[in-house]
Amino acid sequence: MLKYLVAVAALSLAGCVSMGTNYDVAAVDRLRVGMTKAEVIGLLGQPNQVVTNSDGSECIVWVHSTGSMFGANARSLGLPFGPDGKLTDVPK
Repeated sequence: MLKYLVAVAALSLAGCVSMGTNYDVAAVDRLRVGMTKAEVIGLLGQPNQVVTNSDGSECIVWVHSTGSMFGANARSLGLPFGPDGKLTDVPK
C-alpha cells in the first residue's frame, strides 16, 4: 500500500514546474516608501530583473510562475527606487 501511495505522489508532482522568485505576497503589505533596496530584498528575496534608468533610478522586478497538468499561475511585482536607492512607491 505504501508503495502505491509513493507512486501516486511521485506522478502527481512529476508535472509541476516553478520558475522565478517565489516571493511572500504577505510581505508586500509590509513595504513602506523610503525602504532601502536591501530591506526590500530582505523581505521579498532576490529579484529576477533590475532595470536602471538614465537618471539613476531603478525598477526592480520579481516574477514567479507555477504550472502543472491542472493549470498555471503567474504573478509579478515591479517596484520603483529613486537614485538614492530608496523605495518611492508601494502597490495598493
